[in-house]
Amino acid sequence: MMLPEKFIYTIKSVHKEHGERWLRKFPDLIKECEEQWSIKVLSPYELSYNFVAPVLHKDGRRMVLKLVVPGNDALHNEVEALTLFDGDGIAKMIDYDLNKGLMLLECIEPGVKLSSIKDNKQATMIITKVMKKLWKPAPRNTKLPTIFQRIDEFSNIRKTYPNGIGPITKEMLMEAEILYAHLGSTINQLSLLHGDLHHYNVLPSGKESWVAIDPKGLIGEKEYDVTQYMLNELPEQNVEETITERLELFAKQLHLSKERMIKWCFCHTILSCYWDIEDFGKASMKSVIVMNIFRKMKNM
Repeated sequence: MMLPEKFIYTIKSVHKEHGERWLRKFPDLIKECEEQWSIKVLSPYELSYNFVAPVLHKDGRRMVLKLVVPGNDALHNEVEALTLFDGDGIAKMIDYDLNKGLMLLECIEPGVKLSSIKDNKQATMIITKVMKKLWKPAPRNTKLPTIFQRIDEFSNIRKTYPNGIGPITKEMLMEAEILYAHLGSTINQLSLLHGDLHHYNVLPSGKESWVAIDPKGLIGEKEYDVTQYMLNELPEQNVEETITERLELFAKQLHLSKERMIKWCFCHTILSCYWDIEDFGKASMKSVIVMNIFRKMKNM
């Protein structure tokens, strides 16, 4: 199986030497999966950070295989999140192997994504329905990360880059660190969140029904879980108008605070820009534009 060059580049950029070793062992890993679960791995979907492909079980059922570079908490968090969501608004988990970084999941047909819906209002209305099904009160006992842990990340970035980094100025870092801490200290209710909910992680399932896939698993405020959606599938022009429409729909349909969504989004877009710089050497122009839009919105 030939892996796309862009996927190979991403794995090496994000996981460094550990990713290179994983890529060298990849053919053997596929063979192990086929033998362990009596499946045949088919051509993969469009790949980003993980290998995801449809598979055919020996009994004729179609499933999805997901391979993650092991060695961090990402797979553990996803497995726990899928267990807690229990198929409510999300694709079900069938089996997994934490040591090898393997997951076998329910196959959602026909496999197109929310990104195929080009009308902004229609797509946003669809994802609000998914959010209503998905979000649950935070469990009492969980090892999932919380948004409070990300407060330290702002502090670490500012200490490492006291004059800012790339398009992120030192003033922005200070604003975000203070604002994030304030938002965290004023949360009324904690919820179990998806943590990476956007156009490419929502698929149609049956007539007029959509479900989420690939949760990161996060404990936090509902207003925070709209942040990734705000960064995706934005037009070349009228970006602020598109964002504003999304904010208003979320506020109306989900009874969320528009003010808190804007503030969380400003903080998160700074983190997103920094993660891009850390992994790929630069932030995307669209992320920079969105970051400055939310900075302006929060100060209005």
